[in-house]
Amino acid sequence: MTETHADAVDNVTRLAGNRPLYDGCQQLALPSLAQADLAMPWTARRMRRGTYLHRAGMPASAVYVVRFGCLKSSIPGDSGEELVLDFPMRGDLIGADALAGQPCATDVIALEDSEVLVLPLADFEEACTRSPSLRQDLNRHFGAALRKEREHLKRLGGMRAAQRVARFLFELSTRYASFGQSSRAFYLRMSRAEIGSYLGLTLESVSRLLSRLHDDGLIKVNLRQVELLDVDALRAIAIGPEPKQQPDSVPLQAAA
Repeated sequence: MTETHADAVDNVTRLAGNRPLYDGCQQLALPSLAQADLAMPWTARRMRRGTYLHRAGMPASAVYVVRFGCLKSSIPGDSGEELVLDFPMRGDLIGADALAGQPCATDVIALEDSEVLVLPLADFEEACTRSPSLRQDLNRHFGAALRKEREHLKRLGGMRAAQRVARFLFELSTRYASFGQSSRAFYLRMSRAEIGSYLGLTLESVSRLLSRLHDDGLIKVNLRQVELLDVDALRAIAIGPEPKQQPDSVPLQAAA
């Protein structure tokens, strides 16, 4: 993939004085940063839709917290395909590669106009030395990330197609609710192909399943706008197996 022209004109600014870094962020990967943020040299980086935060293989020199917007983290393939790993949103931490002393392992791109807070690795490590609570937050973050990864692998390996899609919609609903937004009506920042890559499904399977949920009256879909109509019925699909086998799953390699 080639970088867009917007990559060259990202707006990077130093945060000033008493400007609140986390206004509107109710779900933070590292809550202690909110207490010490003004003492650290954060930089706010505005990202236009389609611009990259970093590319796989680049030197990792900073950690990031999403201030607003939605991004996509993916592993690029040799033939131009990708494997979507996550959709970082408000309050999420990006940049664990830097903490391990490794190059960036993923491409991270903005799916909409977004802003991330940038903290150079040396400053972050110094802050962890000064603040035991920040180090504890970091340990909790890695524990939560491992649990999330295990749950995602369980989903890919053991859940049927409609269950994966229903859980994905519920997870988005929960995230938007934590931002103080509607948990029932929201806009999908990611494409159906990107959802399919994340869930281990084909684009056609995702489109078919969303259409079926729409036809059954569980959700209302208009392009990328989604409204949850029958939450109880959708929850029943999300937490339990489907009564019939669905041949919608594809091997992880093929979904990449």
